[in-house]
Amino acid sequence: MKTKITEILGVEHPIVLAAMAWVTNAEMVAAISEAGGLGTIGPNAGARVVTRDVQETGERLRKQIQSVKKFTDKPFAVNFVVSAGGLEKKFSECCMKVAMEERVPVAIVSQGSPSAYTKQLQEAGMKVIHVCASVTHALKAQKAGVDAIVASGTEGGGHSGFDQNTTFCLVPQVTRAVKIPVIAGGGIANGRQLTAALALGAEGVYVGTRFIATRECPAHETFKKVIVNSKDGDTVSIRHGMVAKPGTGNREFTDERRGSLRMVLTDKIREILIQKAGHIDFNDLSMGQDPVPMEKGGSATAAALIYGDPSVPFWAAGQSVGLIDEIISCAEVIKKMMTEAEQAWQNLTNMS
Repeated sequence: MKTKITEILGVEHPIVLAAMAWVTNAEMVAAISEAGGLGTIGPNAGARVVTRDVQETGERLRKQIQSVKKFTDKPFAVNFVVSAGGLEKKFSECCMKVAMEERVPVAIVSQGSPSAYTKQLQEAGMKVIHVCASVTHALKAQKAGVDAIVASGTEGGGHSGFDQNTTFCLVPQVTRAVKIPVIAGGGIANGRQLTAALALGAEGVYVGTRFIATRECPAHETFKKVIVNSKDGDTVSIRHGMVAKPGTGNREFTDERRGSLRMVLTDKIREILIQKAGHIDFNDLSMGQDPVPMEKGGSATAAALIYGDPSVPFWAAGQSVGLIDEIISCAEVIKKMMTEAEQAWQNLTNMS
């Protein structure tokens, strides 16, 4: 299947692996790229213990990039979480420097200004895709000169935007507003949804949760089974972070609009929801929790996703869990998606 996205990225299928912290490592990325999609190295890829050392983080990324190149000669991407400043900015810039040195073909940038690094990355020969959760963000990304946009709906796992737009509503609004290619993201796990995304004007799909339940994914088997056994109502969107007041330069914040994290509805989260009459905040998840020991990654996310610790309620996953019922290879996921997409397209064309 050829679309503007397959042409820009040099891939066979319009399927992009959504960057997910800890679990999108070199083996998984290479498997997806080899199968014709675009694999994406995510934050802390391949790691089992958190580090706050900037240079060590950069070298960890370098090893992952070099490992991908050993497994495949197909295009792949690296995700950069762009921060406003401080130590997080140093992490971002160090990882970008490594990716440019290693000549990674594609950058997927999220959670920050699209104008901050787009030109620099493109001058290094990288295609730049920016993840957006609203039409406003998409227009800013287009103005910054990015090559493509991910329009990411609130159904997706992990971080989502302040606006809480659903994929089905967001994608056609973004495709109507911009002139550059759009990739649909948020709750997508099968080929029928790929066809629907194309019908909404997108040129491809951004898929995360479905690829966790694969043999190549380094996520703990407990987490994979949680995804396979979850149903349509088994995730919850939890408020996380605050948006800056206009003109304050990210120094003063208001409670009026917040971003969110979508997670599996664990027993711990159910307990908090009951205690707080249905209102839950990200900070509620860590209240009463002991610091995560280094033997479990030193991070709540690592403890849940990599070590499978059921006592840590950080099982980030999207609403697509209700569509996933087996653990298969990345190549099988892509093959099934493309077969379903082509069949769905044929069914539409046969309608009178």
